[in-house]
Amino acid sequence: METTIQVTCFAGLRKFFNCPLTINLKLPTAYEDVLLEMKKVNPEASEILDSCRIAVCESFVPRTALMTSDEPLFIIPPSSGG
Repeated sequence: METTIQVTCFAGLRKFFNCPLTINLKLPTAYEDVLLEMKKVNPEASEILDSCRIAVCESFVPRTALMTSDEPLFIIPPSSGG
């Protein structure tokens, strides 16, 4: 089943994407496939996307876990404190 996923980006990712971003994917698929699609949209974001975490329903999910619904995703880049 093909579905549209809404992706919200945070921090430095916002300079690479107009968020919220919508991505069409066939489900089920791994969450990391969303990052691969984002790299196609903007290859310049590849390096930072490799370090990002994915959250769904206020919880981080493993990249290899299967996405089975069209829940909104949140892509969170690494950050450093001060």
